[in-house]
Amino acid sequence: MPLRLGASLFCVLCLAATASADPVDDYVRAQLGPRHLPGVSLAVIKDGRIVKAAGYGLASLELNAPASERTVYEIGSISKQFTADAVLLLAEDGKLSLDDPLSKYLQRTPPAWSAITLRHVLTHTAGLPDFDIGNIGFSYRREYTDAEFVDLLAAHPLEFTPGERWNYTNGFPLLGIVIERASGMPYADFVRTRIFEPLGLTSARFKSGTDVVPSRADGYLFKEGVYRHGETLRPALIAPNGGVMINALDFAAWDIAITSGRLLSAASMTAMTTPVRLSSGRTVGHGLGWFMDQFNGHRFGAHWGKTVTGHSAVIRRYVNDRVTVIMLANLDDGGFGIDAMSKRIADMYVAGVDLRGLTVAKNADAAHIAAIRRAVTTIAAGGDGPGIRPGLGARLLVSRADTCRALLLHDPP
Repeated sequence: MPLRLGASLFCVLCLAATASADPVDDYVRAQLGPRHLPGVSLAVIKDGRIVKAAGYGLASLELNAPASERTVYEIGSISKQFTADAVLLLAEDGKLSLDDPLSKYLQRTPPAWSAITLRHVLTHTAGLPDFDIGNIGFSYRREYTDAEFVDLLAAHPLEFTPGERWNYTNGFPLLGIVIERASGMPYADFVRTRIFEPLGLTSARFKSGTDVVPSRADGYLFKEGVYRHGETLRPALIAPNGGVMINALDFAAWDIAITSGRLLSAASMTAMTTPVRLSSGRTVGHGLGWFMDQFNGHRFGAHWGKTVTGHSAVIRRYVNDRVTVIMLANLDDGGFGIDAMSKRIADMYVAGVDLRGLTVAKNADAAHIAAIRRAVTTIAAGGDGPGIRPGLGARLLVSRADTCRALLLHDPP
């Protein structure tokens, strides 16, 4: 009898373990090593509530500290969404208008900036030079006054007439100055008092080189087979562009508040998620701090972030499916690793939103498929060919070329 009871208990435990197995957990854990990700935290929201929140791997390689859903990461350029929220809140307060000239709030702007509006900066259609690329002369290892930062950008010509084109540009520090002038308080204080605190986002904060941050993830780069720390400093003035730190649970709480109308009005949400219209009449899939797109009939808003400290982040909100996937990692690999993973995880909740989840149509044109494969092969090899924009293969980042090769092999990049 004791033996039979023991065998029965063993069977029950095995069944329970099988029933509790989570394909998301299995998938993420299997990806950490191949992608060299020290740690990952995620949250999945469905129908306005968190249905999955977890951490995997290590928040600190030095301390062997595990990552959890409460681990705090830098989210890089996704901070722009909080800046867009702040601008829209001030617009609702009547303190500014999206169509105000940028020069209304800044001093010593060059004449070429006279046509730039706040909306242009929010939608990356201002034509401003990017402080974070090229030879602008920006340094992460010093602080800047408002005037110094404006002068830094103003010394370079606009890349195009405002409203004429779209080009992703890190111009959001200028909006931080606008928020300070319109609200009468420092940018970080405004965001804390109007967004972080009302929504109870206790882990949310702005990066400071001297702060002690509970549950903070160390950031890493993986170069030549070795993990290294990235740049630890960040000028306070660029916080509106990429300074937010937050854990997955609070990030999810913010998303729920946004989608439920607890933070912004319906009119502001419409403005935020409406694709920008260029002066030519053509629209671009970008709203105010959001990329807007659709895949296989599923509409989504998204943004990506990475930091020189060694962090990356992604948020994908599938609008009609009412599903959001948030992923945070303490590795700067360009954000490509967790972006690919976020699509696979989203597909576990909304079938058909990941390329690998699709099946070949029965009436698929074999010649058309072969042409696509040839084009992808050519791009992955860095070459040009029919139907490919000249120079695309040569300009493609190595990680994106690897993605092309992986797609041909039907294997995760």
